[in-house]
Amino acid sequence: MNYALTVYPLSSGLRSRLSRALTMEPVYLNLSELRRQPLFDVVKRLRSLGGATLVIQLEDENSRRILPVLKAVAALSNASRIEIRDHDLRVEHVTRTHLVTGLASMGVASTAAARDSILCYRELSRLLAAPRIVPRTRASGSALYLNANLWFGVKAGGSLGHVAGVANALIEAVGDVVYASAGGRTMIRPEIPLVALTPPDVFSLPYELNYYAFHRMVVRQLRRVVPPRFIYQRMSIANYAGVTLSRQWDAPLVLEYNGSEVWIAKNWGLPLRYHQLAANAEKASLRHAHVVVTISEVLRDELIEKGVAPERIVCYPNCIDPTVFDPSRFSAADHVDLRRKLGVASDAVVATFVGTFGQWHGVDVLAKAIRRLVDDHRDWLIRSRLHFVLVGDGVKMPIVRETLAGDECARFVTITGLVPQAEAPAYLAASDVLLSPHVANADGSRFFGSPTKLFEYMAMGKAIVASDLDQIGQVLRNSVRVGDLPTSDPAGDESRLAVLCAPGHVPALVEGIMFAVNRPVWRRTLACNARVEALARYTWAHHVAAILAALRALGTR
Repeated sequence: MNYALTVYPLSSGLRSRLSRALTMEPVYLNLSELRRQPLFDVVKRLRSLGGATLVIQLEDENSRRILPVLKAVAALSNASRIEIRDHDLRVEHVTRTHLVTGLASMGVASTAAARDSILCYRELSRLLAAPRIVPRTRASGSALYLNANLWFGVKAGGSLGHVAGVANALIEAVGDVVYASAGGRTMIRPEIPLVALTPPDVFSLPYELNYYAFHRMVVRQLRRVVPPRFIYQRMSIANYAGVTLSRQWDAPLVLEYNGSEVWIAKNWGLPLRYHQLAANAEKASLRHAHVVVTISEVLRDELIEKGVAPERIVCYPNCIDPTVFDPSRFSAADHVDLRRKLGVASDAVVATFVGTFGQWHGVDVLAKAIRRLVDDHRDWLIRSRLHFVLVGDGVKMPIVRETLAGDECARFVTITGLVPQAEAPAYLAASDVLLSPHVANADGSRFFGSPTKLFEYMAMGKAIVASDLDQIGQVLRNSVRVGDLPTSDPAGDESRLAVLCAPGHVPALVEGIMFAVNRPVWRRTLACNARVEALARYTWAHHVAAILAALRALGTR
């Protein structure tokens, strides 16, 4: 038995190549998931690997930054052989001595990061008491896009599309943009120069302290940049570099707010050990940003409750790049080739979900709906030639695999694993129905998201079955609804956009899918209308225009 220790779930291509190299599929131990489990359970699992080979698999060169942490985890195991493989699968053997050396370097890094967190605590205390500056107007210079997330090995997800969409639309609108990031430049236009932010050489424990060490490193690295016309920062957990640099440069700060990272960690991930310190970083960022951009009315209301003045808030949903999400990019032959690769018949009706299998995506509800169709409507599935394609990976994957286990489901479902974000349009183009089964927040709070996949689905001109949930329901409000589905074909002036169903309700989702599959005329009409709506209202050019209008209205000196 082989085991593979990774930072995040690997892309499907790398998983396939690693399986071939090891002659069998390894058991994956994902660091982001291990962090959610009690330490005793993690150690017990690692100590059960006797006689096995443990592969530390890196997705890309950036993943090497977190290699000391991976080595520390590997050191706790009793695997008989430990090796490191890079993205080309080249093997580097690791001895126990190397692992112990790595632990020592991590101890030094942890001490330094603890010092950085103390310095951040003091600085944040001052910022929370200081007034927001009145920025200086600069007629020339670049816009600085600051992405201070510690992202390693992330190849898919709506966040990548959002970052690239805004950066690419900014250069179209203002002509000169510099992009600063530690995670590379996925899907960002080549004419946008990259300032490669250097993260810590060795990561520390507790892992959370790395955020504060990185914050201070970002500030030091960007001080060398020529002061920009304005700073655009995607808010990152425990990082307020945009505030620090805005005050040093007298530059306007635009803060992108996609929800409280502290709340997300507490409710959807691993609660923060230093919760209040991270909360203070968020408060300081919101206090000192001159414009706060958010993606839903729910988040706009939340910002006002947090004390952000309405006139400082720009609210515009997530959007799409119409040159990327354009169905005409892909030919009929492209569709057939991709379907062949997935083992799907060329004449099948393909219903696809694309996502990172997060807490809010509802992919577990979709799996239950597919299971119900297999158990109760198998003959209909065969007659309809319906095949489901689930693209992605994440915390809900074990539930999905368990729900869809067995040969009876395998005939009707393909689970691809993660695919690079740049390849997602091809999967959408090869589909007939696209699924957005999002669910409400478990704590009863309003769903605050603006799913990027929704707008990508719309732009690709495919029929959509979606949850009638907050912004999703608002964007698609002109739609047919489960419980009142039409019985005749659409008229020539039909304007409705999608099929909406109650969130989290498996029977409603089943009925919505069956309607979309059974009614090809409706399917084509809804698909056409959705694309027209996306291009008219939901491109990143629309989104960025609203931001720049707010900047022009900003009081400056």
